[in-house]
Amino acid sequence: MDILLQTHDLTKRYGDFTALGGVSLTLRQGDIYGLVGRNGAGKTTFFKCVMGLAKPTSGEVRIGGGHHGLNAARRQIGFMISPSFFPYLGPRQSLEYLCHVKGVRAKGEVDRLLELVGLAGVKKPFKAFSLGMKQRLGIAGSLLGRPPIVVLDEPINGLDPQGIADMREVILRENSDNGTTFIISSHILSELDLVATRFGFIEQGDLMQEVTHADLHELTKKSLVIEVDDGQKAAAALKACLGDPDLILDGNRVILESHLDCPDVIASTLVHAGLGLYRLAPQETTLEEYFIRLIGGRQDG
Repeated sequence: MDILLQTHDLTKRYGDFTALGGVSLTLRQGDIYGLVGRNGAGKTTFFKCVMGLAKPTSGEVRIGGGHHGLNAARRQIGFMISPSFFPYLGPRQSLEYLCHVKGVRAKGEVDRLLELVGLAGVKKPFKAFSLGMKQRLGIAGSLLGRPPIVVLDEPINGLDPQGIADMREVILRENSDNGTTFIISSHILSELDLVATRFGFIEQGDLMQEVTHADLHELTKKSLVIEVDDGQKAAAALKACLGDPDLILDGNRVILESHLDCPDVIASTLVHAGLGLYRLAPQETTLEEYFIRLIGGRQDG
């Protein structure tokens, strides 16, 4: 796949504070890239440096082939970092003004986007919008003119469950129908998991890992949790029966990470060994748990 956006050692410091610590990120054509991090992890700072809204301390940003200059290439990116429109304009007038600024002349584009984000027919001005409505209009503005790359910073903030589902559908449809490549930040990994094809995990300004959707789910291991009256004896019995199973012994709790397809054999083995079996249940590490493990002992501040 073609690389549409790439950063190399992108760094941003404010005095002694490092907001970005050398981020090297790759966005490929067709990606829905989920940039995952806690509030204050550096997601918005990264986007601002990419879009030219903040000057990096050091590092490099490349958009497309880099043949026409960075500022020219940035004009090919639609973005929503913080929805901001004239307070007295309604959604139609706001998008028509953006069309004028961006030179978008496609007939019916404003109608298409208002319908897409659920604001068709809304007349009230931006200053009277709820946070969720502002997010919807911001997303519409980012999609104006069908840019090849769209940057969305926390796009589901302020949306109710139906609004979140609607925005998910918008992203998937634009990606599928128009080939739009997205990079979306959020601290809600479970929601990004429903749309993203690749993930980047950022913490305290550091990009800790990039991983595909499929590989991420491989990393969230499934296991069997077994609780007995004698953990050592249970581990020995399971090793004798299963050969060399992948297990973790935690007191009288055994976590078995292999041979998950034969719980009946495992239960029978433990009972015949004379053990008291209190619990035998499947368990899967959630995506949030994986992220917490990834960032380890890092603390806020």
